[in-house]
Amino acid sequence: MVEHDGVRRTETAQTLDRGLRLLHLVAEVPAGLTVSEAAARLGVGRAVVYRLAGTLAAHGMLRRDQAGRLRLGTGVLHLARRAQP
Repeated sequence: MVEHDGVRRTETAQTLDRGLRLLHLVAEVPAGLTVSEAAARLGVGRAVVYRLAGTLAAHGMLRRDQAGRLRLGTGVLHLARRAQP
């Protein structure tokens, strides 16, 4: 098990955990994040962020703006519309 922020997680969920953490980080920064900034905040290498961002972008959850900064994609709206109270 891996512990992060006081929460225990299994090794098999590490990539999913990082992807979700990346989404939360991007959501918290109105100007978006560079890959380097995201890597530093997640405590991982830039290559990891590129892979995560590529996968999330393929699902519409993230996008890169003209300056190359990571921003939320419209896929998050699709999920939000289906949220149950």
